[in-house]
Amino acid sequence: MKRKFLSKAASILMVILLVTTLAACGGKDSTSNDSEQPSKKEETTTKADDTDSKEVVKEIEKPEKIHIMMTTILTEENGHKQLIDKYKELSGIQLEITKPDHNQYYEKVNLAFASGDIPDVIELGGTNYTTYAVNGALWDMTDAWESSDLKASGIVKEQYVDALKLDGKLYGFPMAKGNGTITYVRKDWMDKLGLKAPTNYAEFLDMLRAFTNEDPDGNGKNDTYGITAAGLINSETPYDIYLREFYQDAKPDFYQKDGKYVDGMSEPAMKEALQRMRDAYAEGLIDKEIITNKTSTCRDKFYANQVGAFNYWAGYWNVNLETSLQAANPEGSVMPIPPIAETKYIERPPTALVITNKAKNPEGIFKYFIEYSHDGGEGQMLFTRGVEGVHYETKDGKTVALPYIATPEKLFEKALYSPELSITDFDDPIAFDERVTNSLKMFEENSFIYPIPRSSEVISANLPELNTLKNQIVAKIVIGELTVEEGIAQYESQGKAQIEAILADLNK
Repeated sequence: MKRKFLSKAASILMVILLVTTLAACGGKDSTSNDSEQPSKKEETTTKADDTDSKEVVKEIEKPEKIHIMMTTILTEENGHKQLIDKYKELSGIQLEITKPDHNQYYEKVNLAFASGDIPDVIELGGTNYTTYAVNGALWDMTDAWESSDLKASGIVKEQYVDALKLDGKLYGFPMAKGNGTITYVRKDWMDKLGLKAPTNYAEFLDMLRAFTNEDPDGNGKNDTYGITAAGLINSETPYDIYLREFYQDAKPDFYQKDGKYVDGMSEPAMKEALQRMRDAYAEGLIDKEIITNKTSTCRDKFYANQVGAFNYWAGYWNVNLETSLQAANPEGSVMPIPPIAETKYIERPPTALVITNKAKNPEGIFKYFIEYSHDGGEGQMLFTRGVEGVHYETKDGKTVALPYIATPEKLFEKALYSPELSITDFDDPIAFDERVTNSLKMFEENSFIYPIPRSSEVISANLPELNTLKNQIVAKIVIGELTVEEGIAQYESQGKAQIEAILADLNK
């Protein structure tokens, strides 16, 4: 953990690029400032040592400027500048934000580390977080968190902080809950066909058969499928976040079983899951284009009466899906359903805000940006709901969201952190649409937090190639080119070297 990342950045860059390619959704040095004349200092007290009862004052300097790289912050056309200006007004700190295009985000992150042009704060998720942590690129914020006013306040749901710890150390702070996907169905189709939400796998298949064979859109054509997804395996962990009804208790990943890491692809549960998908695909219940679909393709098919069910994000997406559906089908409606008895939904580990080792004043950044933006009050209001008069307004004692500047047909949802996914006891003054709260409640009552993926040089060097093979084999099995037994045998044979290397590293 203590090794300097920059000294080896060039040698591991290609490995990291391979890892993050699977998850694909210059300037000056760090702009954090440790000036001798900070605009403000925060005083905390700590014991000098066990033999000295006197307390010493540790001053946390406020940085004058913080350089942040992230992908989820609001866009320039929707009030980006107003957010930065308001933060400076409230804190005295200038934010410099780099916001790469979403589809190129991790490519730009990797290039920043390789070039040495590293921001102070970066948004990192999944294997990207663990890879940079184990390579020594991130500041260890464990002590800062443990001694923070934020922790002492008791407002943070600490299971989300703990979810980001690696061997007991914290290298990033959760932006919000990880959230996850829930199965949405066409409620208008359910009503027309006299269906109720399925409670087990057999009932789930019956629902898909009705969506496929009973002309739910009433056009007299055999042109609908039961379910679709953006691929058979997700492009990043959790790999089985979609198609939960088929995966059930299978995990196409390395995980601990009876105290020892195993390759989930070779476990009996995975073979059973593959057979379920293969059978449903052969019956015509699964969209034939599932292997090449993107998430946007799935949404479009849902709106266009081509599929009756698909698995997508809980929360605001319930509203977004129904709004878009009704634009094309005014009588259409969307309903989330609980997981069937054989499975649960998966909550991703939270996406982290990390402070890099290039930052000159990490303690000040933690105090005045990370803590402040999760304070349950002024700071959190700014970084969730935005700027008053721009993104929300209060009249007659009622606070309401204003329309997006660039897309006024939609109400503003978030500045940086999703308010409905807050990890603190944030008393949000803006009421949520009941569809948001209902889908989140259903999800949170029926899900578990997926463990943060482990990473190492061995895993980073071997996992990308193995994941490519895994995707190819699963696709061939499901579409009928290989039997389950043939496919798993081929996977174990062709991936033998990578599988053995990863398991040896995990179990050492």
